[in-house]
Amino acid sequence: MTIRKKTPVEKFMQTLKLGAVFVIVSLFGFGLARYLEEGKTFDFGSWVIIAILACAVLLTATIRALLAARRT
Repeated sequence: MTIRKKTPVEKFMQTLKLGAVFVIVSLFGFGLARYLEEGKTFDFGSWVIIAILACAVLLTATIRALLAARRT
C-alpha cells in the first residue's frame, strides 16, 4: 500500500476549504454575539478581525502549498 502525496494545488485547495469553513463559522459567531448584545450589527472592528482571519487562512494555504511544492 502506497501513500499518494498531494500536489501543491491540492494542498492549497484543501487548506482553503478548511479555512473557509473556519472564517464562515467565525463570521456567524461574531454575528450571533453582536445580535445577542441588544440587536447590534457588525461594527468596523468585527470586519477587521474577520478580514485578518481570512488573510491568515490565505497565507497558511500558500505556505502549505509552497512547502508541498518544495518536497516534490
